[in-house]
Amino acid sequence: MDKNKATQPARRKKRRAKRKPWLLVFLMTGLFMTLSIAGCSALYVAGNQMIDEKKLDLMETSTVYAADGKTLIAKLAPSENREKVSFDKIPKHVVDAFVATEDNRFYEHNGIDPVGIGRAIFKDIVTGSKAEGASTITQQLARNVFLSKDKTFMRKTKEMMIAMNLERKYSKTQIMEMYLNVIYAGKGVFGVQTASKYYFGKDVSQLSLEEGAMLAALPKAPNSYSPVDHPDAALKRRNLVLGLMEKNGYITEQQMKEAQQKPLNVIKTEKKKTDVAYQAYLDYLVEEAENDLGISGEELYQGGYKIITYMDKDAQKAMFDEYQKEENFPHDASDGKKVQSAMVIMETKTGGITAMVGGRDYAPKGTNRAKLHFQPGSTIKPLVDYTPALEKGWTPNSTVRDDRVTYRKYGGWTPRNFPGEGYAGGITMERALVDSRNAAAVWTLNEVGLDKGVSYLKKFGITPEPTEENNLSLALGGMEKGTSPIQMAQAYATFANNGNRPTGHVIKEIRSKDDAIIMKEHAETTPVVKPKSAYYMTEMLQSVVNSGTGRAAAFGYPLAGKTGTQQYDGASGANRFAWFVGYTPDYVGAVYMGFDTTDKTHYLKTTGGGYPAKLFSRVMEKAMKDKERKDFGRPEGLTQDPAPQVTAPSASGLSAVVAEGNGNKFVKITWSGGGNNIKYRLYQFLGSPSEKQLIADTSATSFTAPFDPNQLYTYVVVPYNADTGEEGGMSNMANTAIPDTPVSDNSQNQKQPADSNSQPQKPADSNQQNSNQQIPTAPNPDGTQPQPDQQNPGTTGAGDTNQQPGATQTNPEQQPAKGKKDKTEGQGNGHNQQAPTGVNP
Repeated sequence: MDKNKATQPARRKKRRAKRKPWLLVFLMTGLFMTLSIAGCSALYVAGNQMIDEKKLDLMETSTVYAADGKTLIAKLAPSENREKVSFDKIPKHVVDAFVATEDNRFYEHNGIDPVGIGRAIFKDIVTGSKAEGASTITQQLARNVFLSKDKTFMRKTKEMMIAMNLERKYSKTQIMEMYLNVIYAGKGVFGVQTASKYYFGKDVSQLSLEEGAMLAALPKAPNSYSPVDHPDAALKRRNLVLGLMEKNGYITEQQMKEAQQKPLNVIKTEKKKTDVAYQAYLDYLVEEAENDLGISGEELYQGGYKIITYMDKDAQKAMFDEYQKEENFPHDASDGKKVQSAMVIMETKTGGITAMVGGRDYAPKGTNRAKLHFQPGSTIKPLVDYTPALEKGWTPNSTVRDDRVTYRKYGGWTPRNFPGEGYAGGITMERALVDSRNAAAVWTLNEVGLDKGVSYLKKFGITPEPTEENNLSLALGGMEKGTSPIQMAQAYATFANNGNRPTGHVIKEIRSKDDAIIMKEHAETTPVVKPKSAYYMTEMLQSVVNSGTGRAAAFGYPLAGKTGTQQYDGASGANRFAWFVGYTPDYVGAVYMGFDTTDKTHYLKTTGGGYPAKLFSRVMEKAMKDKERKDFGRPEGLTQDPAPQVTAPSASGLSAVVAEGNGNKFVKITWSGGGNNIKYRLYQFLGSPSEKQLIADTSATSFTAPFDPNQLYTYVVVPYNADTGEEGGMSNMANTAIPDTPVSDNSQNQKQPADSNSQPQKPADSNQQNSNQQIPTAPNPDGTQPQPDQQNPGTTGAGDTNQQPGATQTNPEQQPAKGKKDKTEGQGNGHNQQAPTGVNP
């Protein structure tokens, strides 16, 4: 008994040892099954996450409509139009042709064909390539819809994962329908319905056996087997497909032979291209959707959306047609390069862009100059110079100074008017804008404050570079990058929209194929100026068109606008850019012209008042043909700004004779005048009257000037009304006369009249006004005289030691930082000045 007890533990140990291998096998099997299930589950989960169901429905071309929501503009697609078709409309023999050719086991597998995948992997290993093959129809659908086009081993894995999930989520019929609607058939054609119409001119439901086989022959190599470009190869491939259909039992041998004897019978259908008249507009639409609305280009192209825009088809056609006429533009350069141009028309209330041309000979996805930046020239004056003045309470009849002034605070810069134009002295703000006088514009900005002008320019949607914010040449368009036609249109629309700036855009609404609203615009505006200021500016800009530099832009409707030209100093009388920006109560348009690169053989001879204004007129006349003619409205409660009551001043009989008294020689200047409250500005010059310098501002009719036998000046007097600043006609010119017998006169010792602003002084240098001379300033808008702290800081001792770092003399219309008009615009400036620091001359 004791023996048996001793042997029992040994037996149990032996039995336990025998059971361990089976337990290990059981555990290993269980672990393998668990991992397999987990692995499959992980594949399914990962594959499911890669399926974006929206993409399965985003395979139909979106359509673009005009503002009325009914007029079709174009079908929006990158290179093709895609038309979907339901499975029940596709003949069985067409489906059978694709199954026999691409995936004969389609109805048996679960999305992956192990035999086919094995062959593909073996081929990849043997050849050392990543060439694909033997993918099932489900895998091809996964690849075409959800994956990128690069060929990698990882992509093959992703393709399999997605295919398995597609088989779980959709029926074979649904998968086949989706596949046949996305297959590529060459020539930029996608889907069997579009391919059927393109190659055979018929609906897919009408395809014959041999025609269906031809379509099934294309996915393998659509370009190589194109029945249009390679009919022999296509015929061979089609007959091979028919052979596969017979081999797999889809058709009889007799059907195969009869079909193989048939010719291809394809028609060469030119795929309809987007009308080039709309191309820039459509490209801008895609960018707006992507950048502003967050709708990707792929989604927009393939979503089957209905996109309603602001396009006015008649306005777009009118603009495009005028851009095809060579006579609307300056002559080409000697090497054949064209003067480029862009134009945009926009609704003043909404900012909706109704028409756009991005350039002459614009190419798809090309350079859209309507959104590029160029130096604006004098088109900036209403925005940065005169609007801030109006906001301070000035009116169109307020007096501004058009004098030759050196602004020492800004690097000793002396802005100049166009040679031969001279300086008008005190004139109304409206006259300064109508004549586009540079000196007056700069004086106005300096008076209201450069910082104030910059702040308003930003409100108008135009942001200068930081270095330009401290440069007074900004008054004349002194900008390195400048602004775009779209931005200028937005800015000027502010004046027509009671002081509120709209944001330019083209998309009004986007609807899905089932007509659900995807996006509806919210036309936003930004308050910039008071309605009163906007109305006053419109009054002045109407005068620019009616009697100033913009006369060529008129087209029979109430119109306000401004010209602008940017000078190029590399050649005589040359300009870089020319502009016209104008608006009616409802529409604003902006035109730009210039070479893409300006140099000594590529520059403009025209100005903003020339070709740009004329082109604007021709386009707008057609675009506005059926539009209601409206007048600009006056804001409620605004009374008419009283016109200045001017007593016509006059001066005549001017003489300048050398006299002698107390041993000194001097020039005694006398003239005759008349009128109530009339004062006189006395000027001297050497050579051209355009270089005249103010030496006295007095109510007297005589003046004594220093005599220099080496500089015999010519003198002229300009009378003006002291109440309004309105000037009368210039007197006769008087040369310094030296009599044979010196005239004796002690009047030089007498005190000048109390209201004279300039005492006798040594003549200033002929090229620059005496920097210490006090330049007479215009009355404040309320009629009071400026106090000392209101005087021009650039012309008094107060500003002499406060020079801006890096500021130098600058031609304010020089390109790219400056803009100068030619004679017709009155924007000329000196030619011996340098551009501001950081700006290319």
